[in-house]
Amino acid sequence: MTRIAFEAEAQQHHPEWTNVYNTLSITLSTHDAGGVTEKDFKMAETIESIIEAD
Repeated sequence: MTRIAFEAEAQQHHPEWTNVYNTLSITLSTHDAGGVTEKDFKMAETIESIIEAD
């Protein structure tokens, strides 16, 4: 979560997430755009690369 948080800050993205026990759920959308944008896809790719590296 910490690595994702630093990346989100660097990309000026603020995902909604919950962490319960060992399960992290992340929702990506650009609220001021009213939905999913290219910014969200970029953040998703970053999250996937962080998860795959572990």
